[in-house]
Amino acid sequence: MKVIVQAKSLKVTRALREFIERHSQKLDKLGQEVTVVRVYLEQKTKKSSKSKSVLVKYKIEVPGQDLWIEVSGYDFYDAIVDAVDAATRKLRKNKEKQLER
Repeated sequence: MKVIVQAKSLKVTRALREFIERHSQKLDKLGQEVTVVRVYLEQKTKKSSKSKSVLVKYKIEVPGQDLWIEVSGYDFYDAIVDAVDAATRKLRKNKEKQLER
């Protein structure tokens, strides 16, 4: 599985990249053939201190289709964890659908 990290208008630190890669490896253990995981990071402008200021998008490429996950958060680390959890649920649901057919 290949993990590609892209950021819009911000620099991705080595620690953040390693965090993304470490958490994305969990998706490879679900029994589906995940070929590529693309992670898009975006810093949104803050309108207030209570608004969620980061956006994390995951594009998970599996044979036959691509799955998209989009999560907003207060910081990248929390948003990445939430996105991986959502992706795990979506991949499991996708696998169950395939087994029913």
